[in-house]
Amino acid sequence: MTLRRPLITVTTAAFLLVSVASTGGTATAAEVRGPASVPAAQCTYRDAFPPGGGTNTGGIPNRYQYANSPYAGARFDSCADSLQIYYGGFSNPRYAYYEIAYTYPSQLGWYRWVDRGMGRRIWSVRPPITRGDWNFKVRACANTIDSPGPGTCTAWSPQLFLHAV
Repeated sequence: MTLRRPLITVTTAAFLLVSVASTGGTATAAEVRGPASVPAAQCTYRDAFPPGGGTNTGGIPNRYQYANSPYAGARFDSCADSLQIYYGGFSNPRYAYYEIAYTYPSQLGWYRWVDRGMGRRIWSVRPPITRGDWNFKVRACANTIDSPGPGTCTAWSPQLFLHAV
């Protein structure tokens, strides 16, 4: 029995496997080189988790929240050397911004960052500070960024820990 495939399928498969360069009207195969970075087999994704508990709301990565808090989740990609923090769950006009508290490698204390958007959000952290141990928590706040006061923010999300290596 002979297996036949349409010419278009074979041509497309060949094109995807080998890049072709055209010089002077003659097509020649270009040398294909893999990236100089880490081989794909060694790439890892690490997701944050809440050591103190919280409700897993699902998603990729998993997101965690308490009854009256935004959700939060985080993922480290070792090949892209990137860290992304996912947060949200509040689109009520009463809330004006998210406050993200975090610790990062080789630094003492909590740092804060404010995101003026609401709804579903992603914060990306790029090198050189992506690798190491991180902690995150998020809350939604009302009023303006310059005038926070008692009772103007939701509860904090569960504190997440991420070992980004």
